[in-house]
Amino acid sequence: MHARLYNPSAIEADGVMLAIDDPSGLTADDWQIESDTRQSAPYHQVMFTATVPENVPYARPYFFRSSVKENHFQWREPMWIHRPTRPASLRVTATMEVLGVPVMLMRDVKTREADLPYGFVMRKLQVMPAVAVNVVPAQRIVIPQEGGSLFTVDTEVINNVAGGTQGLLQLGLPEGWTADPAGYDLSFAQAGERHTFSFDVAVPTLLASEEYEVRAIAQIGDARISGGYQVIRNRDMETRYLFRDATTLVSGLNVEVAAGLNVGYVMGVGDEVPSGIEQLGAHVTLLQEADLASGDLDSYDVIMVGTRAYAVRQDLLTYNRRLMDYAHAGGNLIVLYQTQEFVPEQMAPISARLPRGAEEVSEEDAPVTILAPDHPVITVPNAITAADFDGWVEQHGSKFFTEWDEAYSALIETHDTGQDPQRGAFLTAEYGQGHYTYCALAFHRQLPYAVAGAYRLFANLLSL
Repeated sequence: MHARLYNPSAIEADGVMLAIDDPSGLTADDWQIESDTRQSAPYHQVMFTATVPENVPYARPYFFRSSVKENHFQWREPMWIHRPTRPASLRVTATMEVLGVPVMLMRDVKTREADLPYGFVMRKLQVMPAVAVNVVPAQRIVIPQEGGSLFTVDTEVINNVAGGTQGLLQLGLPEGWTADPAGYDLSFAQAGERHTFSFDVAVPTLLASEEYEVRAIAQIGDARISGGYQVIRNRDMETRYLFRDATTLVSGLNVEVAAGLNVGYVMGVGDEVPSGIEQLGAHVTLLQEADLASGDLDSYDVIMVGTRAYAVRQDLLTYNRRLMDYAHAGGNLIVLYQTQEFVPEQMAPISARLPRGAEEVSEEDAPVTILAPDHPVITVPNAITAADFDGWVEQHGSKFFTEWDEAYSALIETHDTGQDPQRGAFLTAEYGQGHYTYCALAFHRQLPYAVAGAYRLFANLLSL
């Protein structure tokens, strides 16, 4: 580390000292810091070398919650309460006396990173694990089958060790479950390498409504590593790291869905809905511009427009007419929650309104009334009741239609405390030989957390 104090003025700074400081409380001895001071006016420079201690905190947030269902966070490092994030792993302090007044300056240690094609950026030095293990998804459903169930666990291993790493990757499974292969040999040559591995997991017996943990474990020497992180990076912001255990929670769910479905998905701002569709046994294709422009849309049983896609997909706006034609010819076109860039008077085949003041229902336990109990979306293949909305997380939905043509069937009513009844969250209509549905329910929040009732309703929607 190179620290430099620059004094371009004629006023002298006396007793200048540059030192390394660890905000977490570790000392210079813990870091085994050595320094080499060089002075050449107007600069005071120090070169530091340090060894990362084994007990230094990683660059994880100082706050956490064990589940998204918890309504408050707990403190991992209380000393950082009221700060937006924990500071860099190291900082430099400069102490001196100027005109008889003690002065102290403090700066985070930063590293220089390439950011092509823009040049380079300076990022705060953060301590990260030598090896990290990630598992996706964090939660999932598995449908119990006679003779046993089979599903895939996808893992990623990241190596941050400059000299390379060797080890073994395996899964920790409930009793009686097996993985194929049983494990993978790990061999990394350089820092920054990341490899993905897939395991096919066989389950002889799966109880519906039970939750099971599958854990990925990397054995590196004597260390058993079962945790990883997601990098959150933006050009104009500091890089942040979201840490989580290398686990996937598996829930058995008795749910029926039409067999052999082929689903085309128009991804919007990014969500995990396609993974949920695959967990129901359907095949999913992410539709690109060429697909919307000239692809064979009739090859899909269902086309689903993802969350806020009309806000970010110019190709969707350009070729929206082809989706309407697809529905009219017999397709099942489903539009998930959208923002006001979606103008249903122009972009839906049957008129409706989605104004800027469109409502949402934010209370997770808001009451739900089924308005059309005999409609196929409510009855086939799963019989949906208000109880299927129990256990939803974060919200019921957002950006509901406020007015709609009588051709639509409003399927549910819900509302927050003190709010007028909302009937524009879930509407479907026959259109030509097919179906058009606008569903502002928050499936993009429920499916990643394996909410059972949301999956049952979602399966009905796909099966229409």
